[in-house]
Amino acid sequence: MPAYHILKIKAITPSSIGASSFVLILESTHSTNLSFPIVIGNQEAQSISIILEGISIKRPLMHDLFINVFSLIDVSLDFVEITRFNDGVFFAELNLLNDDKHIVVDARPSDAIALAIRLNKEIRIPTSLFDSICINSSEISESGSISDVDIVISKSDLEMELKKALADENYEVAASLRDKIEQLNAKK
Repeated sequence: MPAYHILKIKAITPSSIGASSFVLILESTHSTNLSFPIVIGNQEAQSISIILEGISIKRPLMHDLFINVFSLIDVSLDFVEITRFNDGVFFAELNLLNDDKHIVVDARPSDAIALAIRLNKEIRIPTSLFDSICINSSEISESGSISDVDIVISKSDLEMELKKALADENYEVAASLRDKIEQLNAKK
């Protein structure tokens, strides 16, 4: 069994949790029937989608700027790794090279992935972590939406969406979010 899985992007879809979030579905290249979702922000989803869809832009986005800075300071991206999952939050690292020096930088997975796909670098996840969070792709419909699977999202994100739903007087959404928060609290 490999120490890590190499991931590819299977889909990006709007999240049912809120208008400002999207679900990024990552799939193992070792086991294409296994994948997992990460909730990401609107800007990161746009940045990733631009590359996936081959859209050219006139001005650099933040991830393009990072790449330009990397080249100016003679740093290259070796690979990115999703390293852990704690309390509903994924963590990642950029693995950089400068001459013969290996540098590891903490990053949000969405930002790390946006950089990796721009530079055609590997997106990795330790096998032990992947095995603990992956779902069978049969649970994900062809449109990329997740059916009967709870999307991994942090309690703070849910609370933020709840406040927004209440401010917008969207009480059905607010009740659903309240229930999800209560479910998370019950698991602790």
